[in-house]
Amino acid sequence: MHSTYDPFVVAPLMKARGAAAGDVVMRCQAPVALTLAAGLYAPPSHAQTQDEQALALLRASSAQSAIITFCGKHFAIDGTTALRVSQTARDVATKVLGPKRANAAFTDELARRYAEVKEVGAQQWCTDQRDELSNGEVRIFKD
Repeated sequence: MHSTYDPFVVAPLMKARGAAAGDVVMRCQAPVALTLAAGLYAPPSHAQTQDEQALALLRASSAQSAIITFCGKHFAIDGTTALRVSQTARDVATKVLGPKRANAAFTDELARRYAEVKEVGAQQWCTDQRDELSNGEVRIFKD
């Protein structure tokens, strides 16, 4: 199985979910960003620097982008939630790394992620992601 997420970095995204299924609305972005930012500006846990945590957020963002791009062909997904998770992670990473560095890092990460999907095969990669995300509070995959 291909691990996509750093649970210490992305867990706050998964806990910031709205009350009802699919109820991730714009008002959730501020608490999510604050939760993530607090984690990034706090002393690094598990010896991760702020930059490393920001890069982990970009990896999570690229995974959500790949889910949106490839997985809707194989599974029912909540594209709105995936997009909001992706964008919030990118926004927080950009605050840490700065726009130029964050955009360059995301471009590289997205290319790496798409190559990973191509190597594994979209259906298998999406199946792995669905299995990995099946126990989370935020449901990106609907089935």
